[in-house]
Amino acid sequence: MTWLCRSIILLLGLLSQTDCVQACDDDCKDDLIQKLQNLLETQLDSKMEQIIMKMESKFETLDTKLNLKMDQISNTLTTNQNAISNDLQSVKEHIETYELSFHELIEHLAEDKETDNAPSSQNIINVNDSLNELKTLAKDSNVILTELMEDCKGPTHTTTQQLNDILESTEEIITLSNELERCPSGFIKMSSQCFKLFRDRPRSWSAAKNKCEQEGYIMAQPDDSVAVNLRKYLFEAYGDDSFAWLGAQGDGSNFVYAHGGLALDYFSPLWLPELPDNVGAERCLLLMVNVWYLGNYPSHPYGSDTCSSSSYIYALCEAK
Repeated sequence: MTWLCRSIILLLGLLSQTDCVQACDDDCKDDLIQKLQNLLETQLDSKMEQIIMKMESKFETLDTKLNLKMDQISNTLTTNQNAISNDLQSVKEHIETYELSFHELIEHLAEDKETDNAPSSQNIINVNDSLNELKTLAKDSNVILTELMEDCKGPTHTTTQQLNDILESTEEIITLSNELERCPSGFIKMSSQCFKLFRDRPRSWSAAKNKCEQEGYIMAQPDDSVAVNLRKYLFEAYGDDSFAWLGAQGDGSNFVYAHGGLALDYFSPLWLPELPDNVGAERCLLLMVNVWYLGNYPSHPYGSDTCSSSSYIYALCEAK
């Protein structure tokens, strides 16, 4: 209450309850009281109008601000929803693209296997690259989708189900990739075996054996079913004259692999014609990666040379 209101009320009380104002008679006092009451009512009416106007103005401002804020929230939600939807669709499309490309390569290699043709080095490189890209994509997608799940506050059942489906799909892809790619980096997968040719420099058989062991591997012991295709791959990948030491050495009666002691069949059809002609300890097994041998004896990849020969034969290692 303002000082004016308090003063008027106090004055009205004094005039109505005392006769301290001697100059006025009762009619004069009544008139004065009436005037003061009128003045008070006028002041109160004016004050109320000001208060009402201010309240209306504040309500209008508040209403405007609330509407603006609601529009901003609505726009933000719409933008976020669109962004999440776009991200989700992008992840789905990338996974579908890489999965399709990956399976096409696998089918192509399977056809090569059925026709007993060695897969080309480029196809094998493509498969390895696709596996690495696929695994990376799937892992990244899992991270993105997990973040989307956390960012979605109250998503619809459909959106939640889509996210869960894609998460399961990417996890299956990672599992599949891990099962198919068991070879260390730089190795080529042939059936269940992994091989790598160290073509940095030629080595003797013993030096090649040491090289493989230093790297944590063994000298190559290819299964009979992959020997022909392995030679073809090495020729396509590394070129002519990429002769490679294998892990077998003569023992006087046979060629025996250093790892495991398995003997190579003396009458194996993988030998070049007229070989082996010498199975002494000074002779070691090699893969004849040469255009002439490949053209004239495509099904006979095995030859031998003196173990000390170090001018043209490279170390071929196998991961175990």
